[in-house]
Amino acid sequence: MGLSINFEFTAAAGVTAARAEEIVASWHDLAISFEREGFVDKVLPIASDLETLNRFACDFLILPVPGEENTSTGVEIVPMAGWIFLISVGKGCEPLRLGLCRYPETVRYHGKKLPTDKPARWRIFGFCKTQYASVHGWEHFKRCHCAVVHLLAACRMPDLDVNIMDEGAYWPERSVSKLRENLDRMNGLVAATAGALKDAVGESSDAVKSPIFEHKNFERLEAQGAPHVGEAVEALRAVLRK
Repeated sequence: MGLSINFEFTAAAGVTAARAEEIVASWHDLAISFEREGFVDKVLPIASDLETLNRFACDFLILPVPGEENTSTGVEIVPMAGWIFLISVGKGCEPLRLGLCRYPETVRYHGKKLPTDKPARWRIFGFCKTQYASVHGWEHFKRCHCAVVHLLAACRMPDLDVNIMDEGAYWPERSVSKLRENLDRMNGLVAATAGALKDAVGESSDAVKSPIFEHKNFERLEAQGAPHVGEAVEALRAVLRK
């Protein structure tokens, strides 16, 4: 749980492996320029070995769980080939991973071969959770969140479809006020939920952990979010009592 930037890149049908590698190399150069300007902390080298791709570039086929309403499971779709690199954005922010991979058209699940329903093109999907960069202050969070959005936006090119979904609503209008509003709202929800759960299991328990507890304004955020999570928290408390 946490405010994130989601994205999906899909290359055009005619993009070859050589062109895909060239695109990723251009993104890496772009990310390096962000590092030089101090917008991100560190850009790691491009990798193409299957071990790294399997670790950082798996896609997922989402399937409903039979007999369990509103419940689903994810089946890994392991990349067959590709190039990927990671970017350390800043303290508290998840790393951003960029690249392009090719994936199989089918996967095996419980002995059955299932279509992945994914385009047979060079592509990648991902997300970067930026919310907990706010533990280190608004300016630090803003730098991290905006850097991710601006870098993803700069990756656009004619032979690539880029879809950016910003839960902070900074993009596409580049609205800092909306970003601040959504960050405060999400921090309040997380703080109220985490605080209530910790109260339910006991203050001395380590069963409930979250970066939000490290926020210097945790108590204010908790009080701010409490009215919006009351019913949900009571339901969780009931489960814990059982």
